[in-house]
Amino acid sequence: MKAPAFMFYTGDFLSSPDVQLMEVHEVGAYCLLLFNSWQSDRPGYLPADENRIRRTARLTTEQWATSREMLLSKFPLAPDDPSHRHNPRLVQEAVKQAIKRERLAANGRKGGRPEKQLLSTTNHLVSQNSLAEPANPSAKQLLSPAKQKLSSKKQKPPKSKAIEKASIFSFTTSNEVEGGVGADAPAPAPTAAKKKNTAPTLAEVQDFATEQYPDSADAQTEAAAFCDHYESNGWRVSGKTPMVNWRAAFRNWMRRRPQFQASAANRSGSGPPAPTRARTSPKPLDPTRWS
Repeated sequence: MKAPAFMFYTGDFLSSPDVQLMEVHEVGAYCLLLFNSWQSDRPGYLPADENRIRRTARLTTEQWATSREMLLSKFPLAPDDPSHRHNPRLVQEAVKQAIKRERLAANGRKGGRPEKQLLSTTNHLVSQNSLAEPANPSAKQLLSPAKQKLSSKKQKPPKSKAIEKASIFSFTTSNEVEGGVGADAPAPAPTAAKKKNTAPTLAEVQDFATEQYPDSADAQTEAAAFCDHYESNGWRVSGKTPMVNWRAAFRNWMRRRPQFQASAANRSGSGPPAPTRARTSPKPLDPTRWS
């Protein structure tokens, strides 16, 4: 695999005494030779043909005549192949990159990430994908019986663990789970269930009215009106919220009774009177309200 780039140390390049003595066209020619040699089949090498080197450096014949010695000194003949010239620093960089790539490839062939380890019958770790166990396990691979038992528990897949917990829970009473006691221990006394609010009967409301308002002559009448009103809307406050406490609602009913009586006395006009307990009245259909 050909490396797409190489490390170009600008500080070393600019501080080189030869580069500092080069003309502008010589610096450009040197860079072109470096880049083309890196892209060759052997990074860092160029054919020894001087005419080809001159064309690669984009120099005229006159420029090559004056710059030939300076540029060729940067690309001496290869000791193992006189038909090519090479840049020693660039060849060194290519070798360093090749070594790094080989090291990474070797780590990849080993698996990169460590494989999941399992315990074999001979009490040593083997790979999950291994077809056979190693003949002579090392001392570091051996595990004690306690660690072997612990490791075997960790190897259960998550689904098996969930099934096991579910089966244990299904055969365990609530006091065993929470308190950790045995099956023979007495079960705790059941707690009182939350009292469910049920709709009262007319008799219950009348008894409560007699108890709360013994001096009121209209207590029984209001109790009947209270029951009729809330039974018609399913015992809901304002027709929306379920009633939580009918006793408190009846006391509030009686407390607001004088207000509704005063409103009924002041009401005037023809037609049947509006219900005394109406919370809201229908709005008139006035088209001008929406214009």
